[in-house]
Amino acid sequence: MSEKTIDTDIVVVGAGGCGLTAALVAAEHGVRVLLLESDSIVGGTTSMSAGLFVAAGSRLQHTSGEFGMAEELAEDIFRLNENQSNPEVTLALCRVSGPLMDWLEKQGVPLEHIAEYKYVGMSKSWLHGPPQRDGSVITNALYGIIRNQPAIDLRLNTTVTGLIADVDSVNGVRAVAGENLGLKVHAKAVILAASGFGANPDLVAQYIPELTGMPYYGAPYANGEAIAWGVNLGAALDHMSAYQAHSSIAYPKPMLVTTYLINHGGIQVNLNGHRFGDETDTYSRHAAAVQRQPEGFVVEIFDEIILRQTMANYPRFGECIREGIVFGANTLTELATGLGINRENLVETVIRFNAAVAAGSDQFGRTQFGHPLTAPFYGIKVTSALVQTLGGLQVDSRARVQLPD
Repeated sequence: MSEKTIDTDIVVVGAGGCGLTAALVAAEHGVRVLLLESDSIVGGTTSMSAGLFVAAGSRLQHTSGEFGMAEELAEDIFRLNENQSNPEVTLALCRVSGPLMDWLEKQGVPLEHIAEYKYVGMSKSWLHGPPQRDGSVITNALYGIIRNQPAIDLRLNTTVTGLIADVDSVNGVRAVAGENLGLKVHAKAVILAASGFGANPDLVAQYIPELTGMPYYGAPYANGEAIAWGVNLGAALDHMSAYQAHSSIAYPKPMLVTTYLINHGGIQVNLNGHRFGDETDTYSRHAAAVQRQPEGFVVEIFDEIILRQTMANYPRFGECIREGIVFGANTLTELATGLGINRENLVETVIRFNAAVAAGSDQFGRTQFGHPLTAPFYGIKVTSALVQTLGGLQVDSRARVQLPD
């Protein structure tokens, strides 16, 4: 294998949402950037997501009358994660979140403040995202700018194999371009934007054993190698058991359904036709309950009103309809037959749910309801999946990798 040496100011490993942003911001500061991506396309897990952010203090929020502060967003996060995250790092991320939304807007990324919706447990409407609810809109927009940015050298199909370091610092990477060209990259700084280890079943089993065997829906090259490079140089690990899962991925063909159907009043039932929990709980926490159901999948039941509301708020759901994985019927019995669900139990489940809607609560503690479900009815098979791992190399509030204490 031949080898080529490259000198640059900054090398960025990974061209997902994080890496694309890092490269562009670095170029704005007048430095040369080499951006390396293993895949043949950019985007990573960001492009597979709905493209939603929680952020505080953006221009879009102020325009819609929401004036929440970064400190309030941080308090929401601490309450939800039971103060497990690093306070300085969490607050730093919250403080930069609003300016990040403003910066993305200036790059031409179509964003809106979703003022009418709050994530479970959040005190204010922090949510931002593209109108299409499609993360590829964000990464495609950033990619379009990078292609016309002479300071950024983007190389696809280029796999980083390790870091180059001396006693005091990391000053480059080694990589393989294509099949037979080795790269030795010298740089003043290295930014690791290589996601986590969700695509590595062995590491998932080691660090998150409760998710062993759960399907993975994320970037295929998130194999944890970048974490190993840091560990080999003595870096500290942090929160390796943390993860984000999703409770609504289409089955058997994996497509992001998200929770819009549920948030507008839909329910989930197992093959026995029974509900099994509060579907409006955080989708990461609810994912485990979905995975425990017979055959590892469930069916989301909704009606025409919910379908229209979902399409208005999440047009990407049209992909599921076009793929023919949404089943419709005039009666619950017909719906159950088409989806292979116990018919009598499904009818009884919907009757009980409609009664809970009127009462405002149910046996699972659900309090977020829409309207009673009415014909015509629809159903889509979904499963849960690991979306991304959240642990990795320990960093400080400036994202600098740390050594163990």
